[in-house]
Amino acid sequence: MGASAHVGRIGGLAAALGIGVAVGLGCGVASADSTGQGGPTESSSSASSSSSESGTSSPTDSSPGQTTGSATHDAGAPTKIETETSKPVVTVTITKSNRGSHSTPTKSTADPANAAKPTKKSEPAKDDEPAKDHEPTKDREASTTSTATSDEKPTTKEQPPETGSTSAPSTGSATGTIAETPPATPTASPAATHGAVTAVAGDAGTADSQTGGSPAKVPDSPISWAVAAAARKETLVPAVTKTSAVTASTLAAPSALAAATPALVDTTPPVAVIQTPPLAWLQQIPVIGPVFVTPIVAAIHMIPIVGDIIHPFIGYPVQFGAPGAPVPRDVMITSFDGTQIYVHFMPAAGLPAKGVAPTILEGPGLGMPGSTSLEVTPLDGILTDALGAVGVGTLRHAGYNVVTWDPRGEYRSGGQLELDSADYEAKDVSAIISWLATQPEAQLDSPGDPRIGMVGASYGGGIQWTTAATDHRVDAIVPSISWNTLNTSLYKSDAFKSGWGSLLTAALLLTGARPNPEIYPAAIRGLLTGSITEEQQALLADRGPAALLGSVTAPALIIQGTVDTLFPLQEAQDNVAALAPNVPVKVLYFCGGHGLCTNNLFDPTDGQVVTDATLNWLARYVKGQNVSTGPAFEWVDQHGQYYTSNTYPSAAGAPIVASSGQSGVLPLVPLLFGSGPLFGVLPIGATAALNAVNVHIPTVATTTYVVGAPTLTLTYSGTGTSRHVFAQLVDDSTGNVLGNQATPIPVTLDGQTHTLSISMEQVAQTLKPGQTLTLQLVASTANYENFGAFGALTVSGLQVSLPTITDAVAVGAAPASVVA
Repeated sequence: MGASAHVGRIGGLAAALGIGVAVGLGCGVASADSTGQGGPTESSSSASSSSSESGTSSPTDSSPGQTTGSATHDAGAPTKIETETSKPVVTVTITKSNRGSHSTPTKSTADPANAAKPTKKSEPAKDDEPAKDHEPTKDREASTTSTATSDEKPTTKEQPPETGSTSAPSTGSATGTIAETPPATPTASPAATHGAVTAVAGDAGTADSQTGGSPAKVPDSPISWAVAAAARKETLVPAVTKTSAVTASTLAAPSALAAATPALVDTTPPVAVIQTPPLAWLQQIPVIGPVFVTPIVAAIHMIPIVGDIIHPFIGYPVQFGAPGAPVPRDVMITSFDGTQIYVHFMPAAGLPAKGVAPTILEGPGLGMPGSTSLEVTPLDGILTDALGAVGVGTLRHAGYNVVTWDPRGEYRSGGQLELDSADYEAKDVSAIISWLATQPEAQLDSPGDPRIGMVGASYGGGIQWTTAATDHRVDAIVPSISWNTLNTSLYKSDAFKSGWGSLLTAALLLTGARPNPEIYPAAIRGLLTGSITEEQQALLADRGPAALLGSVTAPALIIQGTVDTLFPLQEAQDNVAALAPNVPVKVLYFCGGHGLCTNNLFDPTDGQVVTDATLNWLARYVKGQNVSTGPAFEWVDQHGQYYTSNTYPSAAGAPIVASSGQSGVLPLVPLLFGSGPLFGVLPIGATAALNAVNVHIPTVATTTYVVGAPTLTLTYSGTGTSRHVFAQLVDDSTGNVLGNQATPIPVTLDGQTHTLSISMEQVAQTLKPGQTLTLQLVASTANYENFGAFGALTVSGLQVSLPTITDAVAVGAAPASVVA
């Protein structure tokens, strides 16, 4: 392969793997538009409430769309949010009843202006299932005497358990006065699909067809306003170890989650300053602007990463639409500690003037800026195949506003990068959510609480876990190729992933990132010695999200790559096991991730499966539509064949066992004749090795599904400086390593005989009749290179047990028989 081919492949793969390489573009600070020219400004008024002995209150409301006066949001003029102080007082009676009925708030006045901003509701039941089986709830109340039913939003988020003089018995009523508009009359709605752009939102007074009818506004009584302040400290669920498999019935009928301790989430809108690109004025030049400049700006935004880097200077392409229609904009938000976070807001495609829509937050991968491409780009399909995440354009045309941002320590955001820390990056996202709640286009569930979901891959997947665990305003998450702990993924069995360590470090250096000062020394030490210190391990462990997962209540669609050599399949299984038992969860394996699907490069099957699963999940749990999210487990094998299973992990079949009792000697040397690098270019992945101890695995008689973690048992002795050898499975028909996975096996070379049993990295492979595999024990592999590893290993016993599953169903086909 020529040098130019090497360079071209590296560049293409780097883009596909989400490793952004920034060109030297001195990203200067754009000027703030204090006059509001070029976009609306943000101003917020604090909500205050006072209670009297009679139980009345007159809170002020600064949330857009909730005032009774008319407010016009002109895209070309500053938007000022006035505090309404002269709202009519409305008496509300809330009757709490036993399970089987629902509370019905009644108000003495009606205001259609609030109908376009619904509260969260359960979607209508399917014909063959009860309504409660499809309740897209975020927090659930465990009480049997006062529980939200399928026709109302659960009370644990909007109305936490009341104490003191404000509490009411379960069979009594709570009466108070609020200054809010009443709900519209609910109407039936047919089952909806996720792609209806025209149903994003209507003008004030129009029923929202996305949520199964006009929503009921949560009444703001003295009780609810009293607990509104407490609602800033969202409820958490204590960590619970999941002992049972996730099943389709678990997804269909989640039960109430346990009550928990509050999280310190401040919902006060942060300071936000509109950012005006210095070259945006070029698009306003008569004739020249719309004819020449705007098409160039639009073309630049179609280039992944490059368009996002240049965006602060050129802004968005001007899109002509109806007068007053929402426009995309950028703001600099001041986070909790004063750090400036650069945020992009892109309204749903086709959103009319004064319309509202649910919002999706999409975090970027490490080393990448927040995406600013408004439309579907030519490379979106490739990136969906490779990373398992949908783009901004796809989400906007599915009826969602989209918010992206530069994470702290990267590009135009300030601060230092802390690896998706719950104490830093998660609080930044909470600040973004609080700002979003003030935007006129954002559909709200209550003041300060927008209707939101989150998507994103890799670093953009990790931030979803820490945010959802600490801020329960998040309604659903779709973390793609994310991790459980950085220790298990980057330092498995005390072996440093030098291949990915070098790539990620290079990405941070080349993009000018400002990481925690402990990160670079840890990477350098790992690259040179193959190990990191206990303090550095603690830093990785602290970045979780393993310890936080028990606090996640948002329904989670977990997407993981079968060829992901950075965050392999086990990370997804560990995340599922750590979630509270009743959190709705679904798992999807696709042939992609931080790696390459060598048998099926850029096959569209994966991208379509990922896109459909993501949009259906968001439609169900963010829009509240009666949309099927499919079985508990779906996966795409190395041939692009799509399978489903009703359980995760799937029902286990008889394992395939192979062993060798013959003695063999494995010379331990770095680099030479070992596994990898993939294609001779990438310092990741695995290839069949020449220097190896081999065990041939018996041929299968019928189609067999090997899904899960093989178990390896090794008896050995040896001397030398190596601390690890590596195990991998090779497909004899293609010569490819299953999932590109090489598993580090810790060894003690003291001349004594040792026996160990260890789980290898998970695989998801279909074996055709007659197909064979070979287990290889190798001295070195590209993703775990240690240049000081020498010695000799004498193998006296080697056995492997491959897991199979019995309930895999090929889509469109009958269940296949499985034998071992």
